[in-house]
Amino acid sequence: MTLNPGQTTKLSMQFMMHGDMGGKHHFRVHLKTNDPAQREQAVDVLSNWVP
Repeated sequence: MTLNPGQTTKLSMQFMMHGDMGGKHHFRVHLKTNDPAQREQAVDVLSNWVP
C-alpha cells in the first residue's frame, strides 16, 4: 500500500497470547516507508493481558 502525503489509513492487527502469558506486553510494529530520510517507522503497542 502506498500513501501520498496527507493521506491516512487504518491498520488492523491481531495478537494472540497463550494461557500463561498474561500481564503487560510491549509489541513494536515496523513499517517501511519510501522517505529517504527515514526508511522505517515504528508503532508501539502496549497491552495488559488478563487471563
